[in-house]
Amino acid sequence: MYKDMITKKDLENKYIFWDIDGTLAAYRFNGHVADPEGTDNGMSLKEIDEGIFLKRKPSLLMQKVLKECNSKKNIIMGHCQNQKEIDDKHIWLDKYYPMIEERLLVFESFSKANCIIEYCKNANIDLKDVIYIDDVIKYLREAERKGIESWHISSFLDWQFYNN
Repeated sequence: MYKDMITKKDLENKYIFWDIDGTLAAYRFNGHVADPEGTDNGMSLKEIDEGIFLKRKPSLLMQKVLKECNSKKNIIMGHCQNQKEIDDKHIWLDKYYPMIEERLLVFESFSKANCIIEYCKNANIDLKDVIYIDDVIKYLREAERKGIESWHISSFLDWQFYNN
């Protein structure tokens, strides 16, 4: 069956793992999409130290999706460069996504797919009940190869038209 947009029915009663950067918030930081200093993140270490993440706005569409999706549980699966970024993302999530209490914020050296698999193993969750949403194709590809249903954030762009 060909399907390129996700609906409420697809998310209902699922354990959903949400990326942050580029998914729950736009990826662009401080006038750039790639760190001018060359790290793998969009933010430079200097910007992180200055608390740039706390100045970001949430995606209003994704706030709506999270309120409407009727998931069994929403879980953050995010990458971070250092402890300051982890701390700031917790503050930001408390403010803009308080409905997501479970948060897996890990350093970029960790595989998101492996973190999801380990979480599910420890929580006795069958991978068929899991959906992972991100904006980075290499993470989605890895997750799919490991048996996790994965969706790119672009599949939510027309949420309000497919879910009325």
